[in-house]
Amino acid sequence: MITGSLQNDALNVDRELVALLEKLSGRSRRQLSQEIARDLRRTQLKRIAAQKNPDGSPFTKRKARFITVQQGMKFLWRGELRNLKNWQFRKGRHGDMVTGFDIERSAVRSFYKRDIQRFIEVKKNRIRSRVKSKQTRMFKKLGSSRYMLAKATTDGAAVYFAPQVQRIAQVHQYGLKDRIRPNVEVQYPARQLLGFTPADMQHIEYQIVSWLTKS
Repeated sequence: MITGSLQNDALNVDRELVALLEKLSGRSRRQLSQEIARDLRRTQLKRIAAQKNPDGSPFTKRKARFITVQQGMKFLWRGELRNLKNWQFRKGRHGDMVTGFDIERSAVRSFYKRDIQRFIEVKKNRIRSRVKSKQTRMFKKLGSSRYMLAKATTDGAAVYFAPQVQRIAQVHQYGLKDRIRPNVEVQYPARQLLGFTPADMQHIEYQIVSWLTKS
């Protein structure tokens, strides 16, 4: 959670401004907090969409995704040489099976693995998947108005993630480990989803000064 208190120096507000803020009514401070929280939420969403940390550096890119393509398979089945392409393993009624396009028979056929005497050749290719840039943008869910919330009180403004996504947000914010499968744990790089940029700090100070001027 990002929390910016209007009554401390975390936002580089000098002591004179803090003293003036303390003289405002509770209602006035809440209204100011609402404006700050609203604008801060907007800039956080915009920065996440741009895939940048608060210091302006880009998010660490995802690792390249690869898919395995089963190209060809040759094996001895009941004394016959079978040659399949686009094959896959699957479960059959009586055990594990190999299903693929039988080149000699020009048809899709299935063979029980227990009936295969010997595998002669199995060809696989691991290729890098190609997807459109918009599909590879990270945090489309986290960086949405539905899951990024804003809160304002008489003492501060906050921008934070909704409870249902806070855990995964923390994993990326701090570069933690996360279990993606029962026996598989992944170390994620830190990608600072929430944080103050220099422009955020300047804008908040401007909001405070402007509010005090018209109050």
